[in-house]
Amino acid sequence: MLVQGKSCISLLAFVAVAMLLALCVAGHKADAQVLYGSIVGTLTDPSKALIPGAEIKITNKATNQSRTSVSDEAGIYTFSNVLAGTYEIEVKATGFKSMQKTGIEVVVNAVRREDIGLQVGQVTEAITVAGSAVALQTEKADVSSEINVDAVKNLPIGGYRNYQTLINLVPGATPGQFQNAAITRPGRALTTNINGTNRNNNVTKLDGAVNMSVWLPHHTAYVAPTETIETVNISTNNFDAEQGMAGGAAITVVTKSGTNQLHGSVFGYHDNQHLRARNFFERLPQKPKSIRNIDGFTLGGPIKRDKLFFFGGWESSRERTNRSGLYTLPVEDLRRGDFSAYATTIFDPATGTLDGKGRASFPGNNIPAARQSAISRKIQSLIPV
Repeated sequence: MLVQGKSCISLLAFVAVAMLLALCVAGHKADAQVLYGSIVGTLTDPSKALIPGAEIKITNKATNQSRTSVSDEAGIYTFSNVLAGTYEIEVKATGFKSMQKTGIEVVVNAVRREDIGLQVGQVTEAITVAGSAVALQTEKADVSSEINVDAVKNLPIGGYRNYQTLINLVPGATPGQFQNAAITRPGRALTTNINGTNRNNNVTKLDGAVNMSVWLPHHTAYVAPTETIETVNISTNNFDAEQGMAGGAAITVVTKSGTNQLHGSVFGYHDNQHLRARNFFERLPQKPKSIRNIDGFTLGGPIKRDKLFFFGGWESSRERTNRSGLYTLPVEDLRRGDFSAYATTIFDPATGTLDGKGRASFPGNNIPAARQSAISRKIQSLIPV
């Protein structure tokens, strides 16, 4: 009987506080995009002339947090270190109608370009553009794929509900393979090769921190539960230098955070041997018992509306298997070292030459107890008869 358990807690409120403190301390603009995205664009009038000095405001629709900027002399505005999410852009400039664009999707490790044309008029007049076309990546040279929350939630991800299964969909990726024993890796991490490179050349980051086993770098040390994942970005070529240590794939996993609304989920997954096909190599009358349960919940919401939020998740994995029928266990006479009933000859390794010549057999094919290892006999006593 093998019983395997796993539990995990993700409290992103602490991460949010740390990020707010970091923003308060830092006085210069940071350009790192591994954990964030960016919004850039150019403001023009109907004649395509550039508009400097305009006020641009972006607002996260889930948290109502906003940031402002001013277009420079070339009419260019930039918002770096933008958390992933859906945003609204509002532009105001003297002598022009205000403009609002909604439904602007920002993803990590990507730059979203939104060029805006303003119409001549009073600031009190407003134009609203609902929705936005899918933007091409023109600001960065890296090749990347995005696995968003809907894909993680709705696509089939295997018996252990591991988001790494979806990396199989990335161009250049080989099918992920389970590695090592279930006991030593309860997260059921998968390993894959990207574009023919060694699997050790991949690096996974979870919320900005490198997430891998130092001893076995192809292992992801902690596999975040699928219900806690917001997005997964996989860069497979032309990485930015800030990715670091990546030769095959730079994988960035971002977990969810709280919003102004209280949200949560409760989930349960059950699987057993009756729901699976028989293993071709198993010739037993009945399929061995194999029961798997993955249960948990998530909860997120506001601590102080528009200011501070929390998100947490808990997951438990339980696996019960009984595959002893696939192994050969020693019977009672073999445990004693008595091979007299078997058509084989047991030779005494302490006799003869080093190359095995002239060795004598044990009398009656019985290995004396004094010649048997005490450690081996102790281990053997723990094995079922």
